[in-house]
Amino acid sequence: MKEKLLLPIITLTFLFLTTFDGISQETDRNKMIARAAALELKTEYKAPPGDALSHNTSGYAKIMCSAVFITGLKPEFAAENVGYFSSPYAERAKVGTPVIDYEKKTVSISLPNGIVRKAIYIGSQGCVTLPEGMESLYFKPVKIERKLPNPAKTLFPMGDLLPNKPMPTEIDMVKIELAISADFEPTEALTAAFVVTYKGRIIGERYAEGFSKDTPWESWSMGKSLSATIMGILVGKEVLLCLGNISI
Repeated sequence: MKEKLLLPIITLTFLFLTTFDGISQETDRNKMIARAAALELKTEYKAPPGDALSHNTSGYAKIMCSAVFITGLKPEFAAENVGYFSSPYAERAKVGTPVIDYEKKTVSISLPNGIVRKAIYIGSQGCVTLPEGMESLYFKPVKIERKLPNPAKTLFPMGDLLPNKPMPTEIDMVKIELAISADFEPTEALTAAFVVTYKGRIIGERYAEGFSKDTPWESWSMGKSLSATIMGILVGKEVLLCLGNISI
């Protein structure tokens, strides 16, 4: 009799724990949304002037330009997998297939009304979307010279050279490797790179096929986070004076 009751009891316990965990996750999610809502500005959202589809397509062209000419992705892959927050997938379906001009280094996308949004690669300054109807830039691109030391001879983080000494004893490298492997599964997750640092040292690193430490990546929100950190350091050192929302 006990053996017959064992499976239902285990199943019931599992269902209870699963349900409880689901409730806990939902509670945490609601708290996160409530906190975000509390930090929102008390202003009414007003969409930017102009055609929304044209704006989305402008972002689409820029994303494709960076993906193809900077990161080196195939256009088909980039169109299916990169940058939906700037040009939602549903909006991409309303416009033409991106036309890649490898000689002029441009990406052109046609809207249903005949307008073409174009982005152009301008070297070390990346990619720029041109205004509607424009075929040239308003400014002359300037080549940005690198002033960093030779990365092959410079220790991380300023270079690529890693210390030739054992890992810290408090680090469980087996768990690190398991965590990295888990991040690359399933393959549909399309993880391209994973780097783990500890006290200024790389302790774990892996890249998907076709990528490496030298692959130029789109920084997305990392760029503004780094910029804000640098600004904060400069203000703290009184190199910059911060007056309200204006930095001098």
